[in-house]
Amino acid sequence: MSQNHGNKESLKDLWLGIGISLGIYLLGVLTLFIGGAFFFPYLCIAAMALIIIPIVSFVKGRKRLGQGALIGLGLNILLFTACFGIIISGFGG
Repeated sequence: MSQNHGNKESLKDLWLGIGISLGIYLLGVLTLFIGGAFFFPYLCIAAMALIIIPIVSFVKGRKRLGQGALIGLGLNILLFTACFGIIISGFGG
């Protein structure tokens, strides 16, 4: 029974890590729409945070949180590159 409880907690940490990473992405999109001048400093801070969060999670022993943050980092990379590709190609036109 305690093993099942530990599994539920680890899945919660996994989703928490993914949620934190995607929250950073959504905050970046919001920053881009509200004030474009603040986007590049935010992008630098967000990139550092997306790299530091998994490292700190693994060091503190929260393996699933770190794995979730790495999954979220991968999703962020895919989303950033896809959006940049759309912008650089002239919005498909």
